[in-house]
Amino acid sequence: MRVVAGTLKGRRLSSPPPEDQRVRPTADRAREALFSILQRWPSGPFLDLCAGTGAVGLEAHSRGYAPVACVEAGEPGWSCLVRNLGGSPVQALRLDVKRLKEEAFRAQAVIFLDPPYEQAGELWRRMAARLRLWVAPEGVLVFETDRRTVLELQPGWALAETREYGAARFHFWIPS
Repeated sequence: MRVVAGTLKGRRLSSPPPEDQRVRPTADRAREALFSILQRWPSGPFLDLCAGTGAVGLEAHSRGYAPVACVEAGEPGWSCLVRNLGGSPVQALRLDVKRLKEEAFRAQAVIFLDPPYEQAGELWRRMAARLRLWVAPEGVLVFETDRRTVLELQPGWALAETREYGAARFHFWIPS
């Protein structure tokens, strides 16, 4: 796993052993496609929730998003995240996303949320209103699920598009 483009292009990233399924890093190819799509929206503050190894947050920093914050609670993601962010200005927060307060963040240009796939639907229903408070009016929320999962429309959100890459589906939500 590596940073695909930008100032950190080619930087190798630490990840858990392949047999450890608790962390599922977003593949290089999917990250490359994600950031190509994100060019439609303004750059600015970037929030990576359920960040795991921090690959998406580091990719955002490498491509000029600032400030960038990565939120991760569990192992082995947290340890990989700390190793991968070493020496970068990306902020690491060891917090459970489900416990973040309404006032935790504001005016994020991009929020990327990649929870464990089996929790995606319930987490979306539970957090949609809070996420709406955190995203900038012209911003975007990218919610990663497995390709079989369809997220229900929630108040305050409009689905701009979905894209599939391998086993992953990206849902691009914009404030409505």
